Amino acid sequence: MKFFGLLCYFFLGLISLSQAQLCNGNLGDPIINITFGATNSILPKTVTTYDYVRGCPSKGQYTIQNLIFGCGDHSWHLLAGDHTGDVDGQFMLVNAESTPGIIHLDTANGLCGNTNYQYSAWIANVMEKILACGGNPVLPNITFTVSTLSGQLLATSNSGDLPMEDSKVWKQFGLTFTTPPNVNSVILSLTTNPKPGCGSAFAVDDITFSMCGPSVTVTIDGSKGPANVCADYSNPFILTGTYSSGFNDPVVQWQNSLDSGKTWIDIAGETMLSYHIPHRTSGTILYRMVVAERSNITSLHCRVVSNSIYTEVHPVPLHRVAENIIGCKDKNLILPQTDPKALKVEWTGPNGYYSTNPQSIVPAIKYADTGIYRLKQEFYFGCISIDTFNVNVFPSTTISTQTLYSTCEGNSIKLSASGDGTFKWAPPVGLSNDTIPNPVASPHDTTVYKVMLTNSFGCKDSAEVTINVFKNPHVYAGPDQEIMTGDSIMLNGIATGTGIKYFWSPSDYINDINILNPIIFPSENSQYTLTAFSNVGCGIATSQVNIKVFKDIFIPNAFTPNGDGINDNFKVIAANSYKVKKFLIYDRFGELLFNETNFNNGWDGKFKGILQPVGTYIYYFEIQSPSGKKLVKKGSVLLLR
Repeated sequence: MKFFGLLCYFFLGLISLSQAQLCNGNLGDPIINITFGATNSILPKTVTTYDYVRGCPSKGQYTIQNLIFGCGDHSWHLLAGDHTGDVDGQFMLVNAESTPGIIHLDTANGLCGNTNYQYSAWIANVMEKILACGGNPVLPNITFTVSTLSGQLLATSNSGDLPMEDSKVWKQFGLTFTTPPNVNSVILSLTTNPKPGCGSAFAVDDITFSMCGPSVTVTIDGSKGPANVCADYSNPFILTGTYSSGFNDPVVQWQNSLDSGKTWIDIAGETMLSYHIPHRTSGTILYRMVVAERSNITSLHCRVVSNSIYTEVHPVPLHRVAENIIGCKDKNLILPQTDPKALKVEWTGPNGYYSTNPQSIVPAIKYADTGIYRLKQEFYFGCISIDTFNVNVFPSTTISTQTLYSTCEGNSIKLSASGDGTFKWAPPVGLSNDTIPNPVASPHDTTVYKVMLTNSFGCKDSAEVTINVFKNPHVYAGPDQEIMTGDSIMLNGIATGTGIKYFWSPSDYINDINILNPIIFPSENSQYTLTAFSNVGCGIATSQVNIKVFKDIFIPNAFTPNGDGINDNFKVIAANSYKVKKFLIYDRFGELLFNETNFNNGWDGKFKGILQPVGTYIYYFEIQSPSGKKLVKKGSVLLLR
């Protein structure tokens, strides 16, 4: 009853108070900060008069979501994320159609008297133009109210009717007011009193209550920051704060935060308008200044905060271990690799050497180039590294070798290199010895070897030696085959090797002796030989294929299906490359007794499992040759016992 009476009191008192403005100075840390979190939650019954629902709210209901669509019979906007654009941030979605009520009720404690405060929220009309309520909905209208615990009305403000937009538009509304003397707690209420009818759907986010004071600004070294420096910086950070008029007896307090602004800590003794940040070698720290009346400086709810300044000290790039570098006379010296993160590099050295190339060289180095080389690298945030390298120049060495060899598969070849120093071949696979100038190489495949020559001073020279391994010829003439006189068949030869040429012999009854798959048509049993020889001197290979030529298809004139294992089936004997298209057996009355398409399945003299009587039977064969030629045979066969 008390809750309902308070609601009625708010509505009756709104008509006599005018709309207020948001704070035009700086705010303090939020005393109340309702963000609706990052997970769905239900507000306590004492906070709102609307009923919670998990999905789209109907009349008199609300939900808390971060993504919802299809509400209002698809006449409301797609609602994704809160007003800050955080896709995981929640908001409160209310359907207040014909339902006056309290949207959110809260109490702020620990306030100071005679102090300005701001009460605000971000609100969005969620109804689409044209679609919602036939294009003529009741528009959302939100009232902000502040009163004392005893019910005295201190301030009120109204958002006015929120127009429909083409998409969801968040706007901040609220009020500022001054607390009476000795008032340290107030009741804060967001309410709506819509006219009856379709409409009044809106979203609310970030309901906040904070102290409102004059403008407070801080700078670092004269700028707004952020400040990023290298750990070896020498000039200290100096923070300077200013504030506008409006305080009677102001005092300041500098603060820092080590957790990206989640918590702030007063810096002991730092109460002047400038603050010299102590030197440090690493880390990220945020700084700000708070201002309050002297009597309120220790009250967290009665202080105004400035903008925060971000400072970060970045580590100095690691120095490289001092190196002694060997330079070989008249050879290009490649200087050490620079840091790829460096924005700028600078090499200086003896004999006037200077380079800004990250991949610097000293061309054709001379004895006069001996000495200390200095590398200066500049990075982000003013970080600089300086490294030195001691270069000594010694007599160089030169390797001499034949760079290309060729050999046949399975053969070995002797390599040869010369020069002053020791030798090292790589890879060692296939070499008789990888530390002599003339190893014997027996690689299985074409291989590139690198030979390194190192003299007594450590100067090196290298060369690459390529051994081309030619593959020996290998041939296969294919499987033996069978055909009938007057027919043809294709040979299936295979030939491999490096630089080979191949041919068939003899050249009789063959369409082309120089291809691997020629067509042959011999008139009698024959043998064909496939020969391949290497054009690069790696030998000859041969392979034979036998061709059996049948003069005709053999069809027996009788068979004896008596189970003695001799001539029990009526079979046709033909070349194995031929296909039976039809194999039919009829009795003397023309009834079909047997139908088969496989040479190996002869007729056993039975029909439907019953042995047929002795007599003459008619056969019909239709056979296709490998070349596609069709042969037909028909006649009679005698079944005997």
